[in-house]
Amino acid sequence: MIGTFIKRPVFTTMFILLLVVFGIRCYPEIGVDLNPDVDLPIVSVRVTYSGASPQEMETLVTKPIENRVSQVSGIKTLSSTVLEGYSETVLEFNIGVDPQVKASEVREKVASVRKALPDDIDEPVTQTVDINSRAIVAYTFASPSRSRGEIRRIVEDNIKDELQMVEGVSEVTVVGASQRAIRIVLKPEKLAEYGIAYQTVRSKLNANNYNTPGGKAKNDAMEITVRTLGKYNNINDIKQVVVANHTGRPVYISEIADVLDSWEDEDTFASANGVPCVMTFVRKQSKTNTVDVTDNVNAKMEELKHSNLPPDIIVDKVRDQSNYIRDNIADVWNAILFGGFLALLITYLFLRNFRATIIGGLCIPTSIIATFFMMKVMGFTLNNMSLMALSLAVGILIDDAIVVIENIFRHIEMGQTPFVAAKEATEELTLAILATSLSLMAVFVPIGNMGETIGQFFKQFGLTVAFAVAFSTIVAFSLTPMVSAYWIKAETEEQSSKERTHFVQRALDKFEAGFQSVREMYDSLMAWALERPKKVVAVGIISLLLNLLLLQFVGTEFQPTYDSGEFSVNVKALIGTSLQKTVELAKPLQQEISQLPEVKIVALNIGNGRNPVNQGSLDIRLKPSNERERSMQQIMDDLRGRFQNVEGLKVTVVSNQGGGRGDSRPVQIGLRGSNIKELKNYAQQLADMIRRTEGATDVDISDSEEQPEIVVKLDHAKASEFGLDATEVGKVIEMAIMGKSTSNSYTIGDNDYDIILQLEQSQRTNINDVMNLRISSSAGQFIRLGDIADVRYGSGPTRIEREDKQRQIVVYANTVGISPGDLIGKVRDEYIPELNLPPGYNYKMIGQADNMARSFKEVYKAVILAIVVVYMVLAAQFESFSQPLIIMVSLPFAIIGAILGLLVAGQTANMMSMIGFTMLLGLVTKNAILLIDYANQEREKGMSIREAVLLACSLRLRPILMTTLSTILGMLPIALGIGEGAELRQSMGVVLIGGLTTSTLLTLVVVPLIYLLFEEWKAKNYVQRGE
Repeated sequence: MIGTFIKRPVFTTMFILLLVVFGIRCYPEIGVDLNPDVDLPIVSVRVTYSGASPQEMETLVTKPIENRVSQVSGIKTLSSTVLEGYSETVLEFNIGVDPQVKASEVREKVASVRKALPDDIDEPVTQTVDINSRAIVAYTFASPSRSRGEIRRIVEDNIKDELQMVEGVSEVTVVGASQRAIRIVLKPEKLAEYGIAYQTVRSKLNANNYNTPGGKAKNDAMEITVRTLGKYNNINDIKQVVVANHTGRPVYISEIADVLDSWEDEDTFASANGVPCVMTFVRKQSKTNTVDVTDNVNAKMEELKHSNLPPDIIVDKVRDQSNYIRDNIADVWNAILFGGFLALLITYLFLRNFRATIIGGLCIPTSIIATFFMMKVMGFTLNNMSLMALSLAVGILIDDAIVVIENIFRHIEMGQTPFVAAKEATEELTLAILATSLSLMAVFVPIGNMGETIGQFFKQFGLTVAFAVAFSTIVAFSLTPMVSAYWIKAETEEQSSKERTHFVQRALDKFEAGFQSVREMYDSLMAWALERPKKVVAVGIISLLLNLLLLQFVGTEFQPTYDSGEFSVNVKALIGTSLQKTVELAKPLQQEISQLPEVKIVALNIGNGRNPVNQGSLDIRLKPSNERERSMQQIMDDLRGRFQNVEGLKVTVVSNQGGGRGDSRPVQIGLRGSNIKELKNYAQQLADMIRRTEGATDVDISDSEEQPEIVVKLDHAKASEFGLDATEVGKVIEMAIMGKSTSNSYTIGDNDYDIILQLEQSQRTNINDVMNLRISSSAGQFIRLGDIADVRYGSGPTRIEREDKQRQIVVYANTVGISPGDLIGKVRDEYIPELNLPPGYNYKMIGQADNMARSFKEVYKAVILAIVVVYMVLAAQFESFSQPLIIMVSLPFAIIGAILGLLVAGQTANMMSMIGFTMLLGLVTKNAILLIDYANQEREKGMSIREAVLLACSLRLRPILMTTLSTILGMLPIALGIGEGAELRQSMGVVLIGGLTTSTLLTLVVVPLIYLLFEEWKAKNYVQRGE
């Protein structure tokens, strides 16, 4: 086969070019993203029921829905969040399930329980939750001369729909100001004077705001459509509505109420760098290319700025991931180029031949470009994971070619012609190269097939490396020998030294002299060691055991925080704090943060969406990392220190990384049980224990204080005298205080606005206003509420969390100076047992903590599978059950370097370093394979065991050092943590370099000795049996 490739150079060239052409063709079509899309099958059921307290929601809505949907199969977790007037039940299914199918099953279950739910809830909405459709761009709109409401109106009318139409955008949300609305502010004294009930006003407004079709009027010649028009076209139409007749004259709305074109009640606020503004978030669809979508949205926004916005509105970007992703990807490319350059440099120093180096170098671009073809076929994107795979692969790809070329050179030096040398040298190595490549692939395929979310995350990583290695093996067997045969000249050292410059010649001589002295030392060391093999092996094993004791000093976390230049500070005031007061409390923080030299923009937004008005967040965007002194992590730790005790606010600093739903703090413990008061007690105790732990910050519990309520209890006897019942009284209270919109809306252009009936703001401020509220019976009599009902203060929970059909309270914490894994361990082993939870109460790690436990489990499985597969591959190749075990002795020695590397570099054991460790399993066996394969070949030629071992060690030292150094230098840029987002990759590089270094040094000594001991033992014990 190899002979064919050498004899048919054009065929070989075209064969490799075909792969390259396909790769180049596919590259522009591969998407660009920060991380791989993770498909988590999640389905949510949301129900809105205006005004219901969390406890009512839980009993009337959440529990019945939970009981019914829990019958669907394949549920991993079932959790619910209940807020005032809102319940959301989230079902997370096992990975690999089709979320659409599950969503329709859940829909059926919800439909079957609909009859048991209250009648006047909004219809339950069941939909799949797309975790990847995150907000990729956020803009702020501010103006010195307009109110926020006006700005919102302009943004809703001119910007929102346009951005929504950009390809890849899933939704656009506008926050920071109230919606426009028509307000009917009722005057109770006028209503009483004319004897008009609240209910009458609402029904009259509704009945008149309606267009009714009346069919067609026909005669012989034509037909005309008849319509009754009632829809309000302007405010005057509403003022002209007649509500009742009083002593024979019409009473207009304008007499009993003020009609205003105004805004709904304020429940949201936003400001950027201290200027009040309106914020717009743009979310992307999953499976779309973040960078492309962001570019399109930004381009559209630029265009709209000039065409659709008045000049006084200033637009700013608060969030934009595309620049970071671009820099991140550019930096990985730099690492690939730099790593490739270093690998080639080492090759040149060892081979001292420019042409040979170029031939080896051809392997890198061809393999990487061919890999793009496979990435496109598999639907991968260029992201952190797949690019990291390529940058790690650079050092590995050139290895096969280096080993082949080095061997071809040795054969030429032995006096063969380049043709014969190319064929024989490559054939001699066929087994070794196949063994190393297959054992590498045997490691990466299990990484690519792990379960859980981590499996989806690392799938692109594992398979990309596997493809690249496969292509590099193909190149090493076809292109490398073919080009060597035609292009390498058989020349003596004198001839080639004439062509080099003086400086290069001196560098090469120095290097060669250095290498020869290393080889001599190594040869004498091996000769010495072969005399006392058992002692040397024992020393190796003892050093390994000592190292395992260091393991306890390595911290663990799920994934390192990387410097994305964007993070958030969440603030929470006491329950019941008004919007204005919360804004007032948060403003000083915004000012303090915006004065930091590294900060570009700080956007404050309070009470948007489902958040109550006492909660909000400051979204911070930093200057690019090359323009600032401190890293994002340092700035976050600084702020954590500063904001530890802010008066009236709980402050947490979060990185918004690490995926998953809900809170992004790395330590989360869910306590569960039936009695909420007891649970809260336990949660407070646990939180206090954690607060006293060194290194724990931002400790908080999910269930906050009870919220004050005004409770109205009707006296049925008194109420019945006036023909009133609880429902009717309740409806009047709702209309007067909360405001009730009519069912037909007010239409301007293609936007619909609510018409809201409500009392004047000053008449609905406290408990006395509620007592003095005049309740109207349908007959038009007015009664003071305090006369027919008991009105008093009460309290109730603000939010209820449920998980697996039990109430749950979560204790959250962040860590500074210790790793999250350490804190989780403490909580699990010391604090929880101290709580002494009674039967019926239990705990579970949730969020990142749970992810970490699950992911590490998957990594352990992958490691075990990788070891088994590597053994099987080697056994098949060496046709021996025992020799692979000798080769695999080099695996534990990699642990030494990996642990030392992490400790020296101050890195933790996280997802990345664990995967790096798994990679070592494939890389480390390579050196042992080269040694043992050669020793076996020499012994077949009739050499004794000792001579074969010594010769193998001496001859294979050069390719072993070449490949190891080229791999290490190829990964060096990653381990040094250069560039954007390098924090993620760094720990993996450190583990690989540390592990390769120690295992190479120990492999070169220990593996040959074990081989010797074993083969001698075998020779003694088996020969006598007549073998």
